[in-house]
Amino acid sequence: MNKLYVIIMAGGVGSRLWPMSTHQKPKQFVDLLGTGETLLQSTYQRALHLTPAEQVLVVTNKQWVHLVQEQLPGILPSQMVVEPMRKNTATATLYAINKIANRDPQADVVIMPCDHVITDVNRFGKVIKAGLKYILKNAVLLTVGIKVSRPEVNYGYIQYLPEAIDNQVYNIKTFTEKPTKEIANAFHRSGDFLWYSGIKVVSVGTLLDLYAEHLPDTAQLFEEMRPYLNEEEEERFIEKIYPQCETIAFRQAIIYKAEDKVKVLLGDFGWTDITLWGEVYATHEKDYLGNAVTGAQVVMYDASNCLVEVAGDKLVIISGLEDYIVADSPKGLLICPRDQENEIKNMLLEIKRQVGDKYL
Repeated sequence: MNKLYVIIMAGGVGSRLWPMSTHQKPKQFVDLLGTGETLLQSTYQRALHLTPAEQVLVVTNKQWVHLVQEQLPGILPSQMVVEPMRKNTATATLYAINKIANRDPQADVVIMPCDHVITDVNRFGKVIKAGLKYILKNAVLLTVGIKVSRPEVNYGYIQYLPEAIDNQVYNIKTFTEKPTKEIANAFHRSGDFLWYSGIKVVSVGTLLDLYAEHLPDTAQLFEEMRPYLNEEEEERFIEKIYPQCETIAFRQAIIYKAEDKVKVLLGDFGWTDITLWGEVYATHEKDYLGNAVTGAQVVMYDASNCLVEVAGDKLVIISGLEDYIVADSPKGLLICPRDQENEIKNMLLEIKRQVGDKYL
């Protein structure tokens, strides 16, 4: 029997990709790249390369359950991990792990964020299989690290020791959250760093032990209610305990605290994390002037190196722009220099203060 489960994390908001990503329909439910698939759908297809469909779980917020069901019509209610409120990735992951433990406490798990683009799915499968082989004999958590290819300030970094302890598995020296531009340049030049991808490979038993040690109060809440998971009473008990759970990211709760039990698995499969418009531009097909355009009726005149995203079939004419983001949706219109994309989140906070969250 296949004992591998895949957890797809689909609970984020993606505010920096506004207006295509909104609270009503976040980025994971949007075809940002014009491929005909949303980020959730493409992640789900990757999961099916690893394990049968019935062993794929999707974590999301209750307000987006209908979007998951629309985009993954074959998924069963028992495969949904529905948060009644957002508690960040540590609690969301623990909820999913306990649902799996209720079915098979000997299972292995791959945890995958759903806002990634991976160009070499076959290579991705081989890397994951190497990780699964390693955890069969080693009670550790493997986090997938991606070789640094540019000085990126929006990613977390892993410094790793150069001698492999197994096939593509390395010891970790340090973690760094979103460095300054100067530090990111130093990391890039050194060659000793990987990007933290958020993809993890671990056994259910090992991860539950790590939670018991490093997030004990929240772990105890789930342990007590585990018999009710995958049963009719699940929703009622989750509603009861969730307000008591800690709000903390998985990295802070587990990875940074359990350094002796965490190793890095080197990933080299064409990875991009779609968190900013610049990453959409980087992965998008471009015309001979460097424009990346999604939209049925977009005409470019004397424009270069622009990213244009237009929803629907309205006619859009763009003239004289260079290195700009133009994103249009029923919720709003963004026109912004590409080098100012990190300010979008701050802009939206100011808009929320002025007019509320109607357009967000």
